[in-house]
Amino acid sequence: MIGDMKTIENTMEYSKTKHLSPFFPHPEEVLFFDIETTGFSAKSASVYLIGCAFYSRDGWRIRQYFAQDRTQEKELLEAFCSFASTFSSLIHFNGNAFDVPFLQERCKKHRLPPFSPGVQTDIYKCISPYKNLLRLPGCRQKQLEESIGLFREDPFTGGQLIELYRAFEQRPDERLLEVLLLHNREDLSGMLSIYSLMAVPALFSDARFTPVQMQMQRAEGGDELAVVLDLPAALPFPIACHSGISSPWRYYLSGRDRTVRLKVPVRSGELKYFYPDYKNYSYLPDEDRAIHKSVAVYVDKAHRMPATAATCYVKKDGSFLPWPGTAPENAPVFREDYRSKELWIEAGPSFFSDDGLKELWIGLLLKALSAAGKRN
Repeated sequence: MIGDMKTIENTMEYSKTKHLSPFFPHPEEVLFFDIETTGFSAKSASVYLIGCAFYSRDGWRIRQYFAQDRTQEKELLEAFCSFASTFSSLIHFNGNAFDVPFLQERCKKHRLPPFSPGVQTDIYKCISPYKNLLRLPGCRQKQLEESIGLFREDPFTGGQLIELYRAFEQRPDERLLEVLLLHNREDLSGMLSIYSLMAVPALFSDARFTPVQMQMQRAEGGDELAVVLDLPAALPFPIACHSGISSPWRYYLSGRDRTVRLKVPVRSGELKYFYPDYKNYSYLPDEDRAIHKSVAVYVDKAHRMPATAATCYVKKDGSFLPWPGTAPENAPVFREDYRSKELWIEAGPSFFSDDGLKELWIGLLLKALSAAGKRN
């Protein structure tokens, strides 16, 4: 053995972590971590370095556990796992595929208690579905870092460091140690930096926004509804997308900082509302509408017939907004005809006065935009 396991701790600059506060109302419960190993197979390779970032009273700090040789792996695992168990939420980058199962296997190898991270967030899994929408060339961590303007000092990959660690085991050297620590430290600081990208899944998947304005306005192709949203966390760079060329009603989104704007075309004219229980209705051909049987008994039999699913409707003339999803329980939706897949909701006083309905509608629009962005 060439000495005790090392524990190195550094404070991070506030300017590199200030963007995290909107994401973590209780930052003291969160631990970021990243591991460095002597190979890719947990059955034959070992962990020689585990870095973690956590919040303390004086800000975010990085702590690194470094095994000066492989005989110290058990001590390293015990120290990190004990520390990690004090946090309720663990965050990693592609850790579901590598870091977590690797640590679990190595703990098992040393007959240590199982590594059970509990609530986890895998940044890679959260961001990768939005690669096309964000126009990213790829979703490796360095690519995400470069997308927000972050470039590393460390030129090595984790795989290249394996040989450097073997050299360190043979002849400990402070310069080699700093190279090994720097790579892991930049992995961690980069992970904290790219967490700003989590504002995107927070918007599209979790519907974290506050509507601040909804206003009808004239546009080149007709009326449109302009919607302004306030986000709890700023977008790392401007984004823009639309509902796709296949959509019968294209709508647009643009976002910058903490503001997102939606522009949704308004359809004017006549649409049909179809009653779901058509067996309880009669259809009046002369008036081209359906009425309930309790009222239809007063209409001459020559002017009524049993309604079918396709004729059990009432017409409505007005202004309508696209409804991208299943019909809501608390508001009627309209169609062109019975087989139409496109749904519409009336852009009337009942819609604009119902905050819950408006937020549901905006959330569905965002999910539809996200789906279109993932395809394009």
